[in-house]
Amino acid sequence: MFFLYNSIIGPVELLLEFFFQFVQVITKNSGIAVIALSFIVTLLTLPLYMVAERWQEKERFTQNKMKAGIERIKRTFKGDEQYMILNTFYRQNHYHPIMALRSSFGLLIQIPFFMAAYNFLSNLEVLNGYSFLFIKDLGSPDAALKIGAIAINILPVAMTLINCIAGYIYSKGHGIREQIQIYACALVFLILLYNSPAGLVVYWTMNNILSLVKNIFYKIKNPKKIIYILCCLSAGAAIILIFTLLKQIDKVYKAAFIFMAVILISYPQLIKILSNFLDKNTISLETTPSTRLSIFIISSLVLATLAGLSIPSILIESQPDLYCYVDNYTSPAFFILITFAKALGLFFLWPLCFYALFSSKIKNVLTFLFFNLAVYSIVNTFCFSGNYGSINPTLLFMEPQTFIPSAATIALNTAIFAFIFISSLVLIRKKMVVMVSSSFILLFALISISAINFSSISKEFKKMEAPSSVAKIEPVYHLSKTGKNVIVFMQDACMTPLIPELFNDIPALKEHFSGFTYYPNTVTLGYVTMIGSPGIFGGYDYTPFEINKREDKTLQHKHNESLLSLPVLFNAEKFNVTVSNLPYENYLEEPVTSMYKGYEFIKRINTTGKYSRIWYNRHKLAPNPHTSFLIKRNFICFSIFKMVPPVLRSVIYAREYWIANNPYENSADFANHYSVLEFLPELMDSKSETNSFIMIDNEATHESDFASNEIIPSNGKSVYSDDSVFKVHAAVFLKYAAFFDYLKENGLYDNTRIIIVSDHGGHLHNKSISKNVFGIPDPKLAATLLIKDFNSKQPLVTNNTFMTNADVPYLATNGIISDAKNPFTGNSLKVQNKQDYIKIAIPNSESTRIRHNTKFKINPENWYTVHNDIYNRENWVHFYGEESNTSRGK
Repeated sequence: MFFLYNSIIGPVELLLEFFFQFVQVITKNSGIAVIALSFIVTLLTLPLYMVAERWQEKERFTQNKMKAGIERIKRTFKGDEQYMILNTFYRQNHYHPIMALRSSFGLLIQIPFFMAAYNFLSNLEVLNGYSFLFIKDLGSPDAALKIGAIAINILPVAMTLINCIAGYIYSKGHGIREQIQIYACALVFLILLYNSPAGLVVYWTMNNILSLVKNIFYKIKNPKKIIYILCCLSAGAAIILIFTLLKQIDKVYKAAFIFMAVILISYPQLIKILSNFLDKNTISLETTPSTRLSIFIISSLVLATLAGLSIPSILIESQPDLYCYVDNYTSPAFFILITFAKALGLFFLWPLCFYALFSSKIKNVLTFLFFNLAVYSIVNTFCFSGNYGSINPTLLFMEPQTFIPSAATIALNTAIFAFIFISSLVLIRKKMVVMVSSSFILLFALISISAINFSSISKEFKKMEAPSSVAKIEPVYHLSKTGKNVIVFMQDACMTPLIPELFNDIPALKEHFSGFTYYPNTVTLGYVTMIGSPGIFGGYDYTPFEINKREDKTLQHKHNESLLSLPVLFNAEKFNVTVSNLPYENYLEEPVTSMYKGYEFIKRINTTGKYSRIWYNRHKLAPNPHTSFLIKRNFICFSIFKMVPPVLRSVIYAREYWIANNPYENSADFANHYSVLEFLPELMDSKSETNSFIMIDNEATHESDFASNEIIPSNGKSVYSDDSVFKVHAAVFLKYAAFFDYLKENGLYDNTRIIIVSDHGGHLHNKSISKNVFGIPDPKLAATLLIKDFNSKQPLVTNNTFMTNADVPYLATNGIISDAKNPFTGNSLKVQNKQDYIKIAIPNSESTRIRHNTKFKINPENWYTVHNDIYNRENWVHFYGEESNTSRGK
């Protein structure tokens, strides 16, 4: 049943997710996306409904034709004699009782689409709490009408009413049996969907409205012409909407949307031209239907085998350790099985259904197209595989990608496609047997490749040992008990406005932060990690504005310099240097460790996710299936990515395979980072024989899901106590408190300087609240900064001095390195006039991640500056990127 579900329902669900995400990205409106999804699915399934209608009409005609004869036989004969004569009568009319199922075909084809929509929309997190029109929450039953304490869901009732009206129009003049079937079906849907999320009911209500419109068209003359006119009007309205109401849409999505609208308008002409061409060139397939069927089936199996077996097995064979013992799955065979199930449904079962239902001309076209698609997909997979760098277990590329092939690659790929297309036309006319044999050879070759890979994977799997559920944590960070220690924690997206709320909500927390000074009036110079973090590690030379001024080096080079600055300085002072989980090492170009070549004195440790399994075990929690969920979902997407021509791969990979819902993402990432903070006392020891410098990046506060069974000792004084982001911050600061206690108990606190800083701020789970209550244009612009200096013991102090997160290198080296200078620029870490450097950037989407650029692409209107008090909105002004003189210490 699991295999069947993924073969039949899985491909439909994947298409629903793609179309929902596509419309949602364009419109930024989940309600419109649900309605558009219903419209798109109705359009795509219209050919099936047209076939179903023809079958039903044929069944009605046959039943009416035989009705008098059947009634006469039933009146005249009884028992076995009636049965035998009825069978004879059916044979004479070329009819079998099983053909009566044709009248139910219209209902049957709704089942897989209903199941896919039900599973997809019922679990779609983006709908939770999303209001649309009069509906307060698309993720819950609408409860639009209340009578006393009783809430009545209006949408399912309206859906059923529309369904009944559509059924009445459709079944007018039909038999009572068919009418009962329609109304019974409407009642079943009412029962099934009454307590379902409003988003799902909106989807199905829209389906019923479109069904009503479709039934009206069936009753008028020339319905196809009316439908075409409406499609043209809809497409025209969509284009106008794009250029008026939706000006902020990315140009790529706008172009794609307009392209689809133009296709919608011109599809009758396009279909007619294509149909005439293919009819003329595939007519020879009419004469040999068995050969045609063989070509179609083998070509479909080639595509299914390539996508479901060959590509997954090739990837897994290259790095089997990444796919063994993942979450609750021991062997990678399960991932291959589920991918093959989806591929079999997408490329074989569903196409075979269309093939069986449609006319001989459509069968010719499908056969021709699938043969070409099979050959072309193999060419793209093996001859145009592309060099995209390393890929992580969830099938996401580890390096930023543009997926822009060279002109030569596009030309060669297009030429090969033309050759395949022309060769297919020649073979169809003269050598169809060659098409059969070549398809079979391709299928055999792919099965052989897969079998060889399976054997290799199996051998490697047998060599592996299952990870132990209980493991000992060995210290990886070494502090000095007699010398000096400096620890810099970059706490990603930590919200500084929440810190006073935390100490107010958990009074006991404050005493653990003795010796610390809290700087609430701290601003980040970059809105995202890629541009907000370099200043933390490299100082003011690595703020976004200063980085853009120096165009002699790439962004990758400058980012790496920033990460290396403090390690180089502290190494020169004979400190042991350890770095851990630093952000965007080597700008994610693999191997990331290449940035440390020549800096072998740096001990690099990766702890993210390394202790998650132990953490789950200690807390008696089931491991989060985030990784296995993405592997199961993304493998078929990765296969399609490899099968399409290089010029289309950016479309397939967009939005990281167009994922609309990952219910495990935040909780899994939280555990991967939070476990490191919890185990800090076990990961540290005091065995360093010299001074020690440690830099750690932790992203637990970046997540919005407090995925732990721990109880936060809140007194409920903060208005944000129930917010999940607040709970995450509370948990993180409690772990810091436990770590500080460890340092105190082991005599390591007084001789350790500790800095906790964030690359940028964040938002509460309810973003509208966090934007309105903290007195800052956007809480992401406020950076966290807490410092405990050597031998500092006073109670937690709040200092409202205007600071930035680029002050950290000076603060880390102050008193240790006299007049510390950046080792790559030679400039002092201490600036004389800080205000000269307060140029805050909000970058353009993913442009920050293109490592070979020399500048961040930032629109002039996205530069800001602020002075004195960051919580006074009047102190914030636009800064349009003008050059200014800067002054620094000598």
